[in-house]
Amino acid sequence: MYDKTIRNLFYEVPTTLIKLLVNQKPKKLLNSHFPIQEREADLVVELENGEIFHLEIQSSNDKSMPKRMLFYYVLIENIYKKYPIQYVLYVGDKKINMKNKLKTPSIDFEYNILDIREINCKYLIESDSIQDNILAILCKIDNFEYFFDKIIHKLMKLNPKKREDYLKRLILLARLRPNIMIKINDIIKENKVPIVIDKKTDPFYLEGWNEAWNEAWNEAWDEAKINDAVVMIKEFNLPLEKVAEKLNIDKKKLIKKLKEN
Repeated sequence: MYDKTIRNLFYEVPTTLIKLLVNQKPKKLLNSHFPIQEREADLVVELENGEIFHLEIQSSNDKSMPKRMLFYYVLIENIYKKYPIQYVLYVGDKKINMKNKLKTPSIDFEYNILDIREINCKYLIESDSIQDNILAILCKIDNFEYFFDKIIHKLMKLNPKKREDYLKRLILLARLRPNIMIKINDIIKENKVPIVIDKKTDPFYLEGWNEAWNEAWNEAWDEAKINDAVVMIKEFNLPLEKVAEKLNIDKKKLIKKLKEN
């Protein structure tokens, strides 16, 4: 569920993240939907040197990852006539425990795998791309108050619709780091982060931020509960009615989410 949340960040290309991984700037976003078996890669872009870059986001350890990456490797070459540079970016909280190769008597396949905590969040938070900025919350952050101050100011510059959307995604991703949400709430309650907004020139001043935060928090929490319910039903075969009742979820919303997945 978090992988999909991160995938949905890519309305635009996370330029800095890709440059950090392959030392090439992305040139253009490519279609990542493959009609065969209705597969969709997380991100496929053409780099400035003409090569194809493929990125998969993974929030949990998956033993089948090598097979998935090999499948995409062949699909991408079949469509774009070039074999891609491939990365799996691990964003989970547990220790990474996935292989980055597949060896059989006739296949010797390998790709790159990286824990996002190995990336210096400074590069992502200083990026001009809001996609990079949001992903920075999953990196190793030494000065969280500085990070949060930067992300607040960047979010406040967006129009209300985009600001609320990205704020909701920020909150959802923060759930991957158990201590992050505690820090965020502490900072807000204790007003540790100085937010300097000129009310005469900026329509999105502090009152608007607080309202957007509360609304995004509630929506993100509801979405997170529904995502958790989907996992409980699909992976543990629990009855829909009992799960909806236990988590206090609207059955219609849960059924709709199950159909989407």
